Amino acid sequence: MRGGICSVFFVVFAVPLVCWGKTADDGVRPRPPHVIFIMVDDQGYGDIGYHGSDIHTPVLDQLAREGVILENYYVQPICSPSRSQLMTGRYQIHTGLQHSIIRPRQPLCLPPDIPTLPDRLFKAGYATHMVGKWHLGFCRPSCLPTGRGFQSFLGTLTGSGDHFSYQSCDGAEACGFDLHDGEKPAWEMTGNYSTLVKQILKSHDPHKPLFLYLSLQAAHTPLQVPDHFLHHYDTQGNRLRRHYAAMLSCLDDGVGQVVQELKTSSLYENTVLIYSSDNGGQPLSGGSNWPLRGGKGTYWEGGIRAVGFVHSPLMKRRGVVSHALIHISDWFPTLLGLAGIVHSHHGLDGHNVWRTISEGLPSPRTEILFNIDPAQ
Repeated sequence: MRGGICSVFFVVFAVPLVCWGKTADDGVRPRPPHVIFIMVDDQGYGDIGYHGSDIHTPVLDQLAREGVILENYYVQPICSPSRSQLMTGRYQIHTGLQHSIIRPRQPLCLPPDIPTLPDRLFKAGYATHMVGKWHLGFCRPSCLPTGRGFQSFLGTLTGSGDHFSYQSCDGAEACGFDLHDGEKPAWEMTGNYSTLVKQILKSHDPHKPLFLYLSLQAAHTPLQVPDHFLHHYDTQGNRLRRHYAAMLSCLDDGVGQVVQELKTSSLYENTVLIYSSDNGGQPLSGGSNWPLRGGKGTYWEGGIRAVGFVHSPLMKRRGVVSHALIHISDWFPTLLGLAGIVHSHHGLDGHNVWRTISEGLPSPRTEILFNIDPAQ
């Protein structure tokens, strides 16, 4: 296994995040918070330290324990539907993604008439940046992240690919390079992509709030990781589990760098950091959802009950475990509410759950519709 970084997405973690903080105590409404949303791929419910895992995730454990751990938090069992619900606040039956993921050769993406979270935040004055995995379609320029509200995008458009070479395949007969800077392949960024990321963030207007979406492919296959993280698990006899565990430890290290930069840049006090897996872990690739039944691709608890927490100095209560019912579609209205955006809930399936998380109030959500798919 090669040395160096886990993937493109961990280089950005050492980059200062420049944005604005709170207003002075002058009676004016506090400025909107910076939002850092970290989406991880295929992390099992049992694969985090605070759930008793053998995988070392000290940074994530500390962030979660100092924030609010979401123990009744649900997503979809596969990638694209979960990500579509985050971006739109709507169930996948309303966006045409009720059947499966979006495959590389499939001419499908989020409906253009449905506003996305970065769309709304950008119009409200936020700087919107995305680094990582999109997996919501790229058949037209308007389907790309930069066509759906992100001012900048560096990452991959398909569901998975080599973490080092960025080769992505849809069957053996259809392979290609998948690392993109905006609308163009980032050929020149291979091994040197941190420079462009720094330029994007440094050009950000310091007087605006920031929405940064870090959508990581780890710990999705292929199971690849720098050697020094593998050494943490030399006693693990299962090769798949060893590599999968090392990928999560690498991810944990990268998140630590994000938080450190937030503190160093004096942004931490006005930041809301949300951590979420997109679906359950894949046992065939080293993941564990114990003690839940099932895994990725199933509607058992192991496929849809996710690792999730919120960490922020802005919350009124911290260091607690929430058993309130929360769904990934709830982030859309919740983050718009935090941004001070007045919006209609017409057409939304999500609920604003900020006071549920921050203050411990009952969840406005009483049920979740996981899917309706007559084709299955």
